[in-house]
Amino acid sequence: MKNRLIATAIFLFFSSNIYSQSEENPWLFGVGLNSINPENSKSSNYRLPSLSLSRYIFDNFSIGLSFSENEVSISNEELYYYSIDGIIKYNIPNESRILGLDSDPYLFAGYGLSNFGESDVNLGSLNTSYGPTFGAGINFQLSKNIALNTGVSYKSLDEKNAYSNLQHVVGIKFNFGKGDLDGDGVPDKKDHCPDLPGLIELNGCPDSDGDGIKDKDDQCPNLPGSSSLGGCPDSDGDGVSDPNDPCPKSSGLNGQPCPDSDGDGLTDDLDNCPNEFGPKSNGGCKLPDLDNDGIPNKLDKCPNEAGSKELNGCPNIPQSLSSYLNNYGEIFFDFDSFILSSEQKMNLLNLSELLKKYQHINLNIDGHTSYEGESDYNMLLSKKRSNSVKETLISDGIQDERLNQRSFGEDDPIYPNIPLSERKKNRRVRISVNKNL
Repeated sequence: MKNRLIATAIFLFFSSNIYSQSEENPWLFGVGLNSINPENSKSSNYRLPSLSLSRYIFDNFSIGLSFSENEVSISNEELYYYSIDGIIKYNIPNESRILGLDSDPYLFAGYGLSNFGESDVNLGSLNTSYGPTFGAGINFQLSKNIALNTGVSYKSLDEKNAYSNLQHVVGIKFNFGKGDLDGDGVPDKKDHCPDLPGLIELNGCPDSDGDGIKDKDDQCPNLPGSSSLGGCPDSDGDGVSDPNDPCPKSSGLNGQPCPDSDGDGLTDDLDNCPNEFGPKSNGGCKLPDLDNDGIPNKLDKCPNEAGSKELNGCPNIPQSLSSYLNNYGEIFFDFDSFILSSEQKMNLLNLSELLKKYQHINLNIDGHTSYEGESDYNMLLSKKRSNSVKETLISDGIQDERLNQRSFGEDDPIYPNIPLSERKKNRRVRISVNKNL
């Protein structure tokens, strides 16, 4: 007995810095006094020791062992009693206070052996019986690591030389075995990264780059950065983190991650010609412009002749058309005739090819006559002459709306009526560029 008391005292001494039972501190040791009340017998006195040791498992459950010894009087016979039980305990979630102390009630059940007989412990003796036990108790927390305990249990025994009994226990319980799997000084229960050594100020999580952001929350765990950018750096200070910045060393403008060196609206990372102004449709590069009129070939209706933007890159009067009109812009007719010769028709077909090339060019087709004959007749004849030219061009694919047909009769001669060699020049159709059509 004396040795057991000494062992108990040593255990209590080394349990001075332990914590309440949980995942954090899973071990619970109890020592106290017990009283045995066998059926149909008087209860025993409270005696030492009653010992218990349990280990927290999960969800308020724990498993353990309990040991008790005492002396009982049954039928005027003094018997030595001891029991050893394996138990499963459930701590009832509770936040109540009793007598100003936090209280932790619990239930337990188990199975084990009991002995009523000789003082010498002999597990194989005839006095050893086996049976279930169950009970309840309550711990009153004196401090974070020490609790006053009281409990009661019932053990059912129906074997010979065995006595079912109630047992009352009063004692002190100690929790120990701080749970800290990663050894970082943060208990597992409070450790947000229980498998990785970390910092106390970060709830046990590591911070490899020292930026104050947990590695598990840090998108760039090995590069110091800001919390607003998920822990990533912003080398150019444009508000875009380096991993998401296609130009991490060059800051952009107006919220763009990259600059636009040539100001063409296409940032340098997307611009095939970052130092040359060009449209987005061509990758930020200039479009080819053979005639250097500022209008790219793909938009230039006259890519080989410099022109104006208003005329889609074509000149007001292309040189080839100007040359044609100088040579063939006047078509002469015989007296009282509106019939075109084969040569004249061929020339008009050449004109139609020019008109197809220069879609922006529209024409005036003016019919004239000399003064011979009645003026009404001459007006009709001039109309027939201009119409013959117009119809020839239309038949070769020139749109009607591009041809402004006019008839002047004898009213607008540009040649003298005397002599005849000059007068017959007024029997004509004059073709000119219509700048208003």
